[in-house]
Amino acid sequence: MAVLLNPQMGPISGLAFFKQEPASAVWSSYPAANSAVAASNRVGFGQDVAAQLYAGLQAASLAPATQAVDLSSAPNLELLLKEATDAYKAGDYSRALQLCQPVSTALPHRADVLLLMGAICYQLRDYQQCIAYNDRCILIDPNLAEAHANLANALQQLGNVDMAIVYYQSALRLKPYFTDAYNNMASALVQKGLIPEAMDCYMQALRVNPQLVDVHNNLGDLWRAQGVLGRAAAQQCYLEALRLDVAYAPAWRGLGDLLREGGELVQALSCYQEAVRLRPCYADAFTGMGVVLKELKRLPEAEACFEAVVRLRSSCALAHGNLAGVMYEQGKLDAAIAMYHKALTIEPSFPEAYNNLGNALREAGRYDEAIACYSACIQLQYSKAIQQLQMQQLQPDASAAAAAAGLSGGMAGIVGTAAANNAAIAAGGGLMGGLAAMAASRPPQQLLPVGVAQRVSVAYNNLGGILKMTGQTLAAIACYEQVVLLQPDSPEGHANLASAYKDAARHDVAIQSYRRALALRPDFPEAFANYVHSLQCVCDWADRPALFKRLEQEVRRDLAAGRLPSVQPFHAMAYPFSADLALAISVKYAEHCSLAASRLSLPKLPHPPAVPLAPGQRLRVGYVSSDFGNHPLSHLMGSVFGLHDHSRIEVFCYALSPSDGSEWRLRIEAEAEHFLDVSSWGVVDIARRISADGIHVAVNLNGYTKGARNEIFALWPAPVQTSYMGFPATTGAPFLPYLITDKVVAPSQLHHCYSECLALMPNCYFVNDYKRCHRDVLNKAALPCRSEFGLPKDKIIFSCSNQLYKYDPDTFTTWCNILKRVADSVLWLLRFPPFGETNIRMQAAAQGVDPARIIFTDVAHKDLHIRRSGLADVFLDTPLCNAHTTGCDVLWGGCPMVTLPMERMASRVAASLAYASGLGPEMVVSSQADYEDRAVLLGTNRALRESLRARLESTRLTCPLFDTEGWVHNLEKVLFKMWDIHLEGKGPRSFEVQ
Repeated sequence: MAVLLNPQMGPISGLAFFKQEPASAVWSSYPAANSAVAASNRVGFGQDVAAQLYAGLQAASLAPATQAVDLSSAPNLELLLKEATDAYKAGDYSRALQLCQPVSTALPHRADVLLLMGAICYQLRDYQQCIAYNDRCILIDPNLAEAHANLANALQQLGNVDMAIVYYQSALRLKPYFTDAYNNMASALVQKGLIPEAMDCYMQALRVNPQLVDVHNNLGDLWRAQGVLGRAAAQQCYLEALRLDVAYAPAWRGLGDLLREGGELVQALSCYQEAVRLRPCYADAFTGMGVVLKELKRLPEAEACFEAVVRLRSSCALAHGNLAGVMYEQGKLDAAIAMYHKALTIEPSFPEAYNNLGNALREAGRYDEAIACYSACIQLQYSKAIQQLQMQQLQPDASAAAAAAGLSGGMAGIVGTAAANNAAIAAGGGLMGGLAAMAASRPPQQLLPVGVAQRVSVAYNNLGGILKMTGQTLAAIACYEQVVLLQPDSPEGHANLASAYKDAARHDVAIQSYRRALALRPDFPEAFANYVHSLQCVCDWADRPALFKRLEQEVRRDLAAGRLPSVQPFHAMAYPFSADLALAISVKYAEHCSLAASRLSLPKLPHPPAVPLAPGQRLRVGYVSSDFGNHPLSHLMGSVFGLHDHSRIEVFCYALSPSDGSEWRLRIEAEAEHFLDVSSWGVVDIARRISADGIHVAVNLNGYTKGARNEIFALWPAPVQTSYMGFPATTGAPFLPYLITDKVVAPSQLHHCYSECLALMPNCYFVNDYKRCHRDVLNKAALPCRSEFGLPKDKIIFSCSNQLYKYDPDTFTTWCNILKRVADSVLWLLRFPPFGETNIRMQAAAQGVDPARIIFTDVAHKDLHIRRSGLADVFLDTPLCNAHTTGCDVLWGGCPMVTLPMERMASRVAASLAYASGLGPEMVVSSQADYEDRAVLLGTNRALRESLRARLESTRLTCPLFDTEGWVHNLEKVLFKMWDIHLEGKGPRSFEVQ
């Protein structure tokens, strides 16, 4: 499983984008930096600016003669200017600008009027016009420090931080005690990452005036942003601000941030509450309170806080994104998706929102849309990185030009920066084309800043996860390769890449990537568990006892701590684990599934009434599977859905995967009475549909196999729910109270291995469709010959076509012993996967068996695979996890087998197949020694071997194992019995059908 993914599909890790947005237009580049708030509140009004405005017209006689001012109009102009100033103070910026226009027309060279108009344009977010007014102001009065500072504020808003710093410095040269300029320049320096210089600016302002509460607070924010080392200094700054003004809400907010980051959530909450009490419309405090409540799992209260922020900042994309995030946490997927869309409507270039929207869409089952969102996130992140690099390349030239112009006038070059960036990107062949051109000359980790690389990696990881989950393995590998290029020291990146390689059956490179992950992080349970599984898949048994000992210890440690074990149930069934441990693993995965379902907040679904079926009413049975297609389940069950007695059973098939166009998919679609492709539906919608269809008995054909969506069953869409076929082990799930099996697989003395009530079928529970689909095997003349597969004509051929992960050292040792005792024999194995062949040959040589006696062939098409299965003389089963589908293949092909049933379900299926063939006593043994002896006997006693083969071939058309119609009839008995027990109202119970 991919490390950052819930095995069933669950929460993919997202980008947290909590950010405290300042109260006005200037945003900080780091969390909770309120220096920008102070800057915007003072823009246009340095300490002496208001006095200048009021005195301006009284000094009209000092104006240059070229103005030709009609002094008789001065009183009216003075009144207009005073009204404009009052409107500015009242926040009515549009009216203030309107009032200033006639004054500016009459007095176009008055610096104080231009200063006010620049301030008004700043508040209206018309930063270009703000720059223009302040630029003119500087031409009239180069020594007006306030104009330099306000021009710097506007430049900072436009992203030209370097030029903003130049103008702040100019303002401070003109007015060394200008505390506002120090404060705002500190914000610009922070954006440049010049933290010591920013701190020095704050300290300079405090040396001028130690009573500046906001500067103490901003310095505290900056110290807090430095992490653990800055916590003590930050606390001192906040407390000093509160000493100066206990009612200063931003200091309470800052103290709350500090406590929250230190894990003191309850105390942090109290600080945020005090900040909101002092300033009821303080969005930053509501944001911090929402984050704390979210971490305290008080999600409805957190949602209320984020809703308050959205009301206060209806045009803030971050606010909508945070609200969407807490909705997602509560399972309100539709609401979260809608809120993320609102955030992106406000800010289309919001990469984190695209990523988190992708998470919500993925969980809702809208995979194509999720893929598009993750891709957009990646593209935007790269686009921003390219633009930042281009700005860094362009800004030195712009700064030099501005310096040559004497820091006044000539702003057109700055205004054109954005256009230059866009042209540069376009010249590179689009955003991704431009990135590719740059990446060709520099490795990605050098191309992107660390923070950007981390965020891009998260999006690539999520994209890789959903591609992997939807079977697009090669594309997933490409994504994970990007992750490890961007973050070569990320153990999770290497582990996820390994997992994708494993899905592609490239266990050789998967093992290498797992080893890298474990070298970077030795205590990495998920990577270690998958590493062990990959070694098992290629029969690398060098350290097997020690590895499984550690693996079991880690699983038991996880279970004791209430954590989801690193070993998945499907892997556990083939491991040398005890039955109680395997059951505990399944139980924990079922609990995880139930938790995921509970987060969907779906009300209890309606069920058909618990009353006997009326005359003519049919039992509605719903089969749910991701394997309706070219998959062993469909190979086995292909005709079942059409063979039901449609006068008594109404069949519904719900396909969790899209059509693969295979003959098996097309056949099931045609023969099932109702077939619904719900592969693009969300879990909730599928559960609602099953409920709306009035299903009496829902059958889970996946269990814990690939493509399963067990949350559907955790929502209880049907009154009776059962596990069958797909997962040959206990599910441990209370929402799957029944398991359909048989007495050979689950004799009474082994019922403790199961959480379910057992529905025991007569003969074998394991169905197949061979009598209908593979009758050509009965024609010996049409069967292939040994030479076609490189098999010797005149030797005894022992075979095993199970996947290599089912092998174990003890069994292979037994096989080698058999080869030694049957001298004229070979062992025919399946190259599945191919990377285990070398290890198998090495193991044989180590045990004194010539590796040339091991013959491997490739995986073949299903029809050919079954037709060639009979070429062997004896099939040697794997005891830990038997031949299931393969067992049917070889028995239908007429090849006898030797199997050793053990305790758990997966180890007993072949015995059930053998007994259902009518020849169980001759093929089922009770010990490893008997296994070896039986195989040797069949290999050396030609008469016995041929007699057993002849009897097996003669019973194929009459034995229960291949009687599909009779099996369906027995299954219907099981389904009706389940419904009858439900009507008793006493809950599920085990039963046997005769």
